[in-house]
Amino acid sequence: MSKEFAVHCVSVYRNKKDSSKHMMKTTTLAGNGISGRMETIATVDFDSWADKWELISFSHAFLPFENYWQI
Repeated sequence: MSKEFAVHCVSVYRNKKDSSKHMMKTTTLAGNGISGRMETIATVDFDSWADKWELISFSHAFLPFENYWQI
């Protein structure tokens, strides 16, 4: 079996009008061009929600997985 990696991204946003409100979005990516796709996710989400939400945290973790078996 070939070894590959997936990346799990977590974005946390805070509401600009009510700082007690937060929103979290998670995405898992696998395949080619992961770093570019991570940047696209963060940029598109930020641009879409920038009027109401501010990005306060973006983190990621690389997860190893093998074909037919994934963590």
